[in-house]
Amino acid sequence: MAGIFRSVRFGAASAHGKANMLRFNYFADKGAFTRTAEGKYKVDLVKMKDAMTSLSALILELQGNGDYDGVKKLMADKGKILPQLQGDLDRLKAKKIPVDIVFEQGMKVLGLK
Repeated sequence: MAGIFRSVRFGAASAHGKANMLRFNYFADKGAFTRTAEGKYKVDLVKMKDAMTSLSALILELQGNGDYDGVKKLMADKGKILPQLQGDLDRLKAKKIPVDIVFEQGMKVLGLK
């Protein structure tokens, strides 16, 4: 879940972002996590395992059958940021929590060169 949140903060327009949203929305539909009134997320480990297994099976079935229409429908239904998640992402942005951390390092930073 943490990886999904981090990745989606970069947006959901790329294939990687859409894949993360597919996972997030699929897991939500399967009850793999809950969102508290304060906007915190809590993973249900048993349901998450079941959701990961069933999503993997679904993807493998779609690929194995060459079901392009099924993939298009799945991505259209699940590959987008829904309003509640967008609100949570907006809260992170408003608090100026960085998307990525860049470490400055090396001899020059240490004053050795």
